[in-house]
Amino acid sequence: MDEKDRMRRALVAQRSAHHKAHGATDALALAQVQVQGVASQIEKLSGKTTENISDKIIAAYLPMGGELDPQPLMQALRKSGNHICLPVCTDEDGPLVFRRYKQNDALLPDEMGIAAPRATAHQVTPDIVLLPLLAFDGQGNRLGRGGGFYDRTLAVLKKRGDCRFIGLAFDMQMVDKCPTAPHDEALHAVLTPSKRHDFDRD
Repeated sequence: MDEKDRMRRALVAQRSAHHKAHGATDALALAQVQVQGVASQIEKLSGKTTENISDKIIAAYLPMGGELDPQPLMQALRKSGNHICLPVCTDEDGPLVFRRYKQNDALLPDEMGIAAPRATAHQVTPDIVLLPLLAFDGQGNRLGRGGGFYDRTLAVLKKRGDCRFIGLAFDMQMVDKCPTAPHDEALHAVLTPSKRHDFDRD
């Protein structure tokens, strides 16, 4: 078992315990506090300050296994005029694709058995990707579940154009250092229920 796997085992249990105790409260706090955190990343996309964040395509996720629930934040971003999409696995060895998602849209299992928008939903390229994690550090490194889906996907998005990668996490998920590999993609920011962590990355 390598360093990443050892860390994953410990962090899954810690995150699960925190989620059971504080998950619902933290999800609401994230929505109340971090709409402006997303706005700050949109400003960096446009290169100018804007008070109204709107008309951007923002990828999010439906939570599983103790992940911080982004759905209240998704609702707040929709109210600001943005469009939400969700990741879909169509090839277990390839990058994820993204399809438009409106609240209460019907979902079907994708190739990984995860609920996702149907093939009839419009496929889009996101401006912002909000993604889950097991841990993050002060350099913007992220430890995920180990499947490599997000790393492959973020690498493709970087080549296509300007896109901001933002982790969503409980405060307790910050660690001193995440073990990294050459293929790991770092984050532009991490948003928690109480704090915005911005990393010095174009």
